[in-house]
Amino acid sequence: MPRLRYRKMAIDFGTSNTIVAFWEEEKKDVTLHKIPDVTLPFRFEQDGRVREIPYIPSLIYYEDRLTNYIGFQVIEKALENSRGAFRWIKAYIQQGRNMKYPLSDGTQVDYFQAGRDFLEKVLAFAAESGYVDLASCEVAFTVPVEAFEDYSDWLADTCLELGVRRYRFIDEPSACIFGYDTHLQPGDTFLIFDFGGGTLDVSMVRMEEQVEGGRGCRVVGKAGCRLGGRTIDGWLYDDILRRARIDPLDARRASALLMLQVEKVKEHLTSHPSCKYDIRHGPTGLRLKGTYHRGELEDLMEERGLYHHVHETVERALNQAADRGYGKEDIKDCLLVGGSSLIPSIRRQVRTMFGEKVRFFRPYDAVARGACRFLTSDVEALYDYIQHDYAIKSYDTGKGEHRFIPLVPRGTRYPTREDFRRMTLKATRNGQRFLGIDIYEVAEKESVPTGAGEIVFDLNGGAVFETRISGAGAGTEFLMNEDNPTFIEADPPAERGVPRFSVSFRVDGQKRLLVTVRDILTQKLLYDDYPVIKLR
Repeated sequence: MPRLRYRKMAIDFGTSNTIVAFWEEEKKDVTLHKIPDVTLPFRFEQDGRVREIPYIPSLIYYEDRLTNYIGFQVIEKALENSRGAFRWIKAYIQQGRNMKYPLSDGTQVDYFQAGRDFLEKVLAFAAESGYVDLASCEVAFTVPVEAFEDYSDWLADTCLELGVRRYRFIDEPSACIFGYDTHLQPGDTFLIFDFGGGTLDVSMVRMEEQVEGGRGCRVVGKAGCRLGGRTIDGWLYDDILRRARIDPLDARRASALLMLQVEKVKEHLTSHPSCKYDIRHGPTGLRLKGTYHRGELEDLMEERGLYHHVHETVERALNQAADRGYGKEDIKDCLLVGGSSLIPSIRRQVRTMFGEKVRFFRPYDAVARGACRFLTSDVEALYDYIQHDYAIKSYDTGKGEHRFIPLVPRGTRYPTREDFRRMTLKATRNGQRFLGIDIYEVAEKESVPTGAGEIVFDLNGGAVFETRISGAGAGTEFLMNEDNPTFIEADPPAERGVPRFSVSFRVDGQKRLLVTVRDILTQKLLYDDYPVIKLR
């Protein structure tokens, strides 16, 4: 059976774990794949069935600067405690930590480089497994709603460095809503309770009919605190050491291994009333042995103020939304995501606040699934404007460089009027028979003139814009009509320098770019609202 290939994928790069999703066009659904030696399964029970979600632990280990391993590769080789191993990468990038750490070969790596190398491996495995072609695939990345601009800039730079030509960002609360397969209507309001490894983020999000910035959701209230699964791990670690009468300083050499095992104790307690543990560290001879009960963990979290912080964070988000005119009674559903939301007492606490509105059946993959759906026509109905920039690539003979002529800028309402854009075509040589227009989706707006103009064509059929054009250099672009760029035929053949075709463009109600072409010489209408590409 041939390997599947997808045109759209999403990456939810998390503090603890990373989920990769693909859009299966035939089934109109999101699919997740296992990658040998890289992914591990999240197992949880839903509708009486045990389900598995493949995930990549957000780990990278450097053997040297040019050799690294990620995810389960690190765990399988027992390298997660070694020098050269990086965890909590996303959290440190968001905090702006740029400290460099020495590797065994004398080189240095910081968390920003570690994050880049981790994502490079994730993309490489997806490509090598035959799932995607990175040259043409569209990739969505999730971004925390409270993320500093520096994080988004780093992610954009990383995409360009890794050769990802078509990338999109979507905030995690919006992605969560899309991922929960909720039936969406303008005006629907949701509360997103995202309790992950690094932070607790609570967002009140409203579906909008008209939203600027390329999103179908507007965050009307948000609050967060730097308290997550790894915080609870630290409390549990301290308590288990206290029970064993071991000073934390004496356990410092063994702390990395002990912390990993304590994390497993916590995870076991999310689905079992108790957990027996026997943790040994060979080099130091330290041993932690005993039984921990779920009730004891709940007492510990109560003592450390976890439930207070959860309640206070939710209230801050609700109060912010209330200041903007949106009350608790407006919430349609409360959606839970993040591994720490699996803790039974946390779910009980949220249910106490929101009752039957609480939904919890995609704790691990809702954000990745929603980001993947964000790239598809599934959510196009949320928008009544064009989300991306489209342009014609031309050659500026005066400056000797390529430029983009804006065709349909992002934010354009559709359907547009007739003759939304008009252009005149003429040949660059006598006897030229075929002419065409290369239409690109561009990642950045170009500061070039808009409106009418003249395009001529070089010997290879490439567009040449005669007018002097000023503006910034081209951003990332993707040719949209590669299969049919030269669709205009001159009969009789065109003469050099003589205006030959009048071309007009408009966008219809299905977001299709339609072209009308009239032969100026013969007055023959060659195309009348001919669909060239589908816009987004």
